[in-house]
Amino acid sequence: MNKTIEWIKRLFDKLKPLCGYFKVWRELSSLAVGLILWIHSAVFLRWIDPTTGMYDAGVFQVYLFAIIGIFVLHGIVRILMKLIWPTSEHYLDHHFQEDFKTISPWQKLKLSTSIFFAFLFAIAFLARTL
Repeated sequence: MNKTIEWIKRLFDKLKPLCGYFKVWRELSSLAVGLILWIHSAVFLRWIDPTTGMYDAGVFQVYLFAIIGIFVLHGIVRILMKLIWPTSEHYLDHHFQEDFKTISPWQKLKLSTSIFFAFLFAIAFLARTL
């Protein structure tokens, strides 16, 4: 029992620097929770139904390719904006941040959630079409 407590203390000491990192990048905690749930899902699903088949780690390739697709398409869109409509590219690079600070809180909320759900939809859509 004593060795277990010492092992847990050592583990917490090693993980302590990560706590500050997770405070800044809170999004990583959802990735960690998702991976932990996926790892332990086999035990839970087998407890419910002993004949359950499991997915392997290859299922994550679909999401990885979807994220790569988002980055590639983002780059293509930014290049096209620069070539076709350079004024909007200049605005996004130099003036958007200042204008965002001047809008009301409900407008910030509306814009931020719209962008978040647009990215979420794009990744989900790409993951299902790959």
